[in-house]
Amino acid sequence: MTVLQLDHRRWPTEPSVREMALITEAAGSRAWTDGPWTEEVERRMEDLTGAPYAVAFNSCTSALHAALHAMGAVAGTSVAVPALTFAGTVTGARHIGVDLRFRDVRPDTLTLDPDAARGADLVIAVDLHGVPHGLDRAAVLTDACQALGTRVNGRHVGSVGTHAWSFSSAKMVTAPDGGAVTTTDSALADHLRELRDYGVPAGRSRSNAGVVWPGGHNWRPSELSMAMVAHRLESLDRWVARSREVTERVHKTMDQLGLWRQHAPEGAEPGWHKVRFGARDWDPERADRMEKTLAGLGVPTHRWGALPLHDHPAFQTSDRPALPSAERAAAGTLCLGTEASPPMTWDDDEIEQVCTLMETIAEG
Repeated sequence: MTVLQLDHRRWPTEPSVREMALITEAAGSRAWTDGPWTEEVERRMEDLTGAPYAVAFNSCTSALHAALHAMGAVAGTSVAVPALTFAGTVTGARHIGVDLRFRDVRPDTLTLDPDAARGADLVIAVDLHGVPHGLDRAAVLTDACQALGTRVNGRHVGSVGTHAWSFSSAKMVTAPDGGAVTTTDSALADHLRELRDYGVPAGRSRSNAGVVWPGGHNWRPSELSMAMVAHRLESLDRWVARSREVTERVHKTMDQLGLWRQHAPEGAEPGWHKVRFGARDWDPERADRMEKTLAGLGVPTHRWGALPLHDHPAFQTSDRPALPSAERAAAGTLCLGTEASPPMTWDDDEIEQVCTLMETIAEG
């Protein structure tokens, strides 16, 4: 039986000659923050998403933290968030001291259940693995770190509302790190620019006397990272198209084999960040067997989100809700490939061989 070798690093792609020249140029300018590449990334994010305002940050985690501050979150503010997400979604919320209210996800999309989000002061909804959530985007803060390139009914998901984006090494647009917030709210955008620069209004001299907002931090992005982000945004469409092509092929095999796999809502065109699947009944023991069988055949998988946040010791709250869909999906599903070797980087022959080998796990 064929044994593949798909576990070596393929992502992110190596910097091109052009990118190395841009990074060298940015370094040589000695304007390492607040420079032209930061402005260029913001302009390109506005063009890409359709949002009128973009503010770049040094990470998506910082972007989420600042957005919560700008939206009025303080200690004790109740914030609803899906339990099935990465810790970075709520890191800023934890620092602020909000009342985190973990909620369940839909069993088909694995995104926040709209009914479960009611009753909180603020909501952080997550476009999990590029699959868009179904809440009113104008009314929530969206962690869209995995959804760059995702569309709904022909429009980019970031065109309405406030979204936080990531440019970390595992994302569709990669750099040493970086993030951004896009928004349709001009006052919010102005506040975000203050927050990322110690609480000093944009354009003012950075000094103690200039601080007008005590929640500010040094969240400015590096010009070296922003130069790479600006260049790699030009390749986003190609990688999103490849991701959709590969995911569609793999999903077809999963459906034929009767496996469960994550679905997208009607009208959605995800920029699939991960391909999540499992046994039809989300049986944890069978998921373990599938993981081991695929590993033996040279097909890597990983357990992203294996510990939902309401069960995580660092994020537990006084109320310990039973969230069956999040708990079962975390225990009984896998993500195909790894963040260093995602399926979109596998060639067509490798994808066909993976689909053939998946018949083995369906039989196991």
